Amino acid sequence: MKTIYVTSDVTYVKDNYLSLVNRVTDPANLPEGVEIAATIILKVPEKLLLKNIIGLQLIGAPRFSFALLRNMLQARINDPRVKVLEERGIKVFRCSSVNQPAALQFIGDQKPDLMVNMRTRNIYKKPVLDLPKIGCINIHHGLLPDNRGTMCDLWAWIEGRPVGFSIHWMNEKIDDGDIIDRCEVDVKGCRSYIEIPYRSSQVEAGCLLRNLERIKREGHFVGIPNRTDNINYTRTPSPTKLLEIRRRGLKL
Repeated sequence: MKTIYVTSDVTYVKDNYLSLVNRVTDPANLPEGVEIAATIILKVPEKLLLKNIIGLQLIGAPRFSFALLRNMLQARINDPRVKVLEERGIKVFRCSSVNQPAALQFIGDQKPDLMVNMRTRNIYKKPVLDLPKIGCINIHHGLLPDNRGTMCDLWAWIEGRPVGFSIHWMNEKIDDGDIIDRCEVDVKGCRSYIEIPYRSSQVEAGCLLRNLERIKREGHFVGIPNRTDNINYTRTPSPTKLLEIRRRGLKL
């Protein structure tokens, strides 16, 4: 099963997703018959990154800001994830969107069976979704079907709800498509949010590998219906909300 991973060049995860990329591309960990044909790395605009880095410092979220700055510099100068991929003979393709003509051409040339979206906010359009023989799956950082939107894990942590992620089939709607798997992440003892995406990435690796094996075996199987009347739709918190979070003793 030829698989393409898609991730962002800069994330909020402390190690910029290095440990996850390392684990899910290691031939010793991959299920039998699963081949990683390529990894697409989406470039986040530097202007947006710098705006966020400065803004996060100003509103009192230094850990966020530092992680973003460190990951940006590392990704631009000498990305260790790329080193891992190149050492394993995995093609690396850089672009700003999977919907670009050059990206569509690259993906089509690989003739993938499956694409996996890992921590990108890229919205896949139909031409991309139609390319893999089996389909596209997404790792969503909230427990579907209830938790949709962005930074679901942050809001769940703030509000004392279960924190976790879901893997689901992708379609043209955001956070839609049948749920393949849901995993809660143990955040006991976390006083700083920056620890949570890293803890989650450790669990995600094993969950993804387990489900790659199932997809290899069953193809595009029917998952759990992704429907509910109890939706928590979240967005990136405003500066005012972030200040309120800090006053409660939660570190950002």
